Amino acid sequence: MQHAILTLIRHAETTANLNRLLQGVTDSPVTVFGQAQIDALARTWSTTLDSCPCSNQKSSTPTPSLTPKLDLPPPTLIVCSPIGRARKTAEAIFRACTPSQVRDQDGFIFDDLLDQECSGAGTRLDVATQLILLGSKCLLVDPGLKEKDFGSKESTRGGVHVAGYPKASGPGESRIEFTKRAQRVGAEWLKVANHLALKSTPASHHTIPPHIVLVSHGMWINTFFQAHPPTTISHTSGQPEILPFAANTGIFSLKLQPVSVEQHAERTKALKAKSGEREYSTDLFRSNDTRHLANVKRQKGGFGRAAFDSKQRKLSSFFPSPPQQQPNIDESERDAAFNEESPTKKRKK
Repeated sequence: MQHAILTLIRHAETTANLNRLLQGVTDSPVTVFGQAQIDALARTWSTTLDSCPCSNQKSSTPTPSLTPKLDLPPPTLIVCSPIGRARKTAEAIFRACTPSQVRDQDGFIFDDLLDQECSGAGTRLDVATQLILLGSKCLLVDPGLKEKDFGSKESTRGGVHVAGYPKASGPGESRIEFTKRAQRVGAEWLKVANHLALKSTPASHHTIPPHIVLVSHGMWINTFFQAHPPTTISHTSGQPEILPFAANTGIFSLKLQPVSVEQHAERTKALKAKSGEREYSTDLFRSNDTRHLANVKRQKGGFGRAAFDSKQRKLSSFFPSPPQQQPNIDESERDAAFNEESPTKKRKK
């Protein structure tokens, strides 16, 4: 039966993540370790071209032999939040999945086709359809995918602003406003995936299903799954029926199948009762997958915690000036936003 895939990915680690700050719409640079996460993610996504029927297409990213193959089809369209950390992560995936024959890759990155409300710019379905018809991989920036705006609480830890990070002002978004935005935007991208599934040819060994990739943020992804719970869960690294909070560069993939009322009346009735009158069913078959990070290790001596500098890719380039001592922070941390907002994490009493 026809189906499409919708994949959600969280951005790579940033200095604000590492320092446990509320980050929101304020950006901070990825760490050296975060850049290593991006590089590993890109190498893994470059293997999706192997499943493309166009055998002469080759990735622009070299793939070492030890890179695990990602058993997903190549992206039909990549969409990202406009915030720097998410865009940087998405651009790496885009370039890894772009055939080397396409030279002017920046010509297929679109910044201004959507606004947060899609007012006057066409719906997400309209824009996505137009870009897919171009026949080339495209990266679309969607303001609706950005993280919750914490207003004056941004760049704070425990309610106190942390020096070295931008100060924000204003009330930001309320929890209700953010939830409604993530629910609405998520529903529109599910609608795009459903439309592509309906338009695709019946599945066969030679058919590559449509695949939409969204690169966003931890709270946005968490809220998306609260608003649009999967019909079924084939795999999850968390407890049954409980989705884990997204790790940096964690991958979540949904298989979306349109529901045929005529051919599957009884099944449709049961699915609608469970999924809130949706016209499709979703199966979560990849949950917070970070296997691409298996061989990524944080550099010792504080290098892995430092902000990544594109001019300093080699370890030796750090030595002319001694590194500043970094605070001893547990590397298994989650965003402060997770500690405050996630319903799947027990609060300490």
